Amino acid sequence: MLLVAGVVVGLTAPAAGAEGVRSEAGAAARGKAGDVGEWSEVDAFVRGCLDATGTPGAALAVIEGGRVVHQRGFGEDSRGRAVTSDTPFLWGSLSKPVTGLAVMQQVEARRVDLDEPARTYLPWFRLADTALSDRITVRHLLTHTSGIPTSASGEIGDRFDNAPGALAAAARDLAHIEPADRPGGSYAYSSAGYAVLGALVEEVSGRPFGTYLHEKILDPLGMEHAVATERDFAREGVAPGHRSVFGASVPFDAPYDTSGVPFGYVGGSVGDVARFTLAELGGGRLHGRRVLSAKGIADTQRGQVESSAERYGLGWSVGTLKGTSERMVWHDGALPGHHAMLVMLPDSGRAVIVLQNAYHQLRAKEFGDAAIGVAQLLSGADPRTTPTDPLVAALPWAMAALAGALLMGVAAPVLRRLPGRRAAARARSRRRIIATTLASVTTALGIAALLWWLPSTLGGTLPMALLWLPDVGWGAVTAIALALLLAVERAVLGALDLRRRGRIQRD
Repeated sequence: MLLVAGVVVGLTAPAAGAEGVRSEAGAAARGKAGDVGEWSEVDAFVRGCLDATGTPGAALAVIEGGRVVHQRGFGEDSRGRAVTSDTPFLWGSLSKPVTGLAVMQQVEARRVDLDEPARTYLPWFRLADTALSDRITVRHLLTHTSGIPTSASGEIGDRFDNAPGALAAAARDLAHIEPADRPGGSYAYSSAGYAVLGALVEEVSGRPFGTYLHEKILDPLGMEHAVATERDFAREGVAPGHRSVFGASVPFDAPYDTSGVPFGYVGGSVGDVARFTLAELGGGRLHGRRVLSAKGIADTQRGQVESSAERYGLGWSVGTLKGTSERMVWHDGALPGHHAMLVMLPDSGRAVIVLQNAYHQLRAKEFGDAAIGVAQLLSGADPRTTPTDPLVAALPWAMAALAGALLMGVAAPVLRRLPGRRAAARARSRRRIIATTLASVTTALGIAALLWWLPSTLGGTLPMALLWLPDVGWGAVTAIALALLLAVERAVLGALDLRRRGRIQRD
């Protein structure tokens, strides 16, 4: 995945003193929390967030007092069907708390020890530095402190592999990855680490990961529209999500990815997320079915390491809802075309879920505004609204303009007519021809190298940019190709000019 799809920096902030700033809108919305028929203010806020990001469809659920008190669908899916509480979405990194729960089930069954090396259960697991990878524990993987770099997610993510054994194959492909740090040394969000956890659950349970999730979590909790296998994906008819192309939301019909289930490809309706959430708020129990002990749930929701937001537990981000003093346990997630966010306020028994059928990697915080803002409204705080960075909107057009300029550079000699270069060669010295050619070739190659390197500053690669930011990615690929062509062209023309210059001098 291009960036940390499941963690948006700045979603939480330490509480400033007592209750935080209250607004009239927040107080009014909070006063209506128990009245299912009076949610117009909350719905209007969500609608405004969707309009701001150009999201065609979304689903909202609010939980209070151990029940769902409000559900609402907005807009349409990419097939023109109205979004309802039963519409399936893919959850992206909101899959990670589900994987964390699966691992903790194995811990409570005494098949797994959190502080044992992962290789105890997966003897084949290794990184390029085996001395370090031998020390990576299950807890390190859960808390993103394994030393597996964030960029490794690009090596194994979004490969859309549904062959038998796809998940284990993805985890095995980490064998050539160099660790970024020693195990336990620092936090680095890693979907790749959760692929290893999924393979570990497969190994110790003897079941494919998706099958295990259905048997032990999804079905017991009554998550009727849950997606954890390619068959589920087809059965539920998950509609394509939407990517942004020059500001327009365009459907993206991607296949399912069995190899990515533990970190990104669990899915289902907002009602399914609500059932999972009710079990989390209920200490691992829902309607008489227990999926984990209350202590196990508390352990997963306890911040164990410092993270890029505040703290990270065993599959959950943990912090404080900005503008309040309320403890917040949350996770968001994204795939190309989908965004999901769950915000739990365990001390008040409240939660907000928003699923969306669009996503833009460089506007991640804006997509998180809907869930965070509703939680703030219901807690009496001013809701967060993130303005769009004008540079983000301008980036694809700037890339297109660069590609256009390079195309003009490539076409320029033809437009000036190549035979005319003979006269130009007479007017230039050999030294000037060489200097001009070197300058042109170096500049063109520098542009190509810069564009190839640029995605790495966002934690990804150029192929990942093509998937997550298609307008920027294809603009970059076109510009790189034209820059390389320009370099070759100018080198060839420089050589021809030198040859002509030599002939002129001989004549």
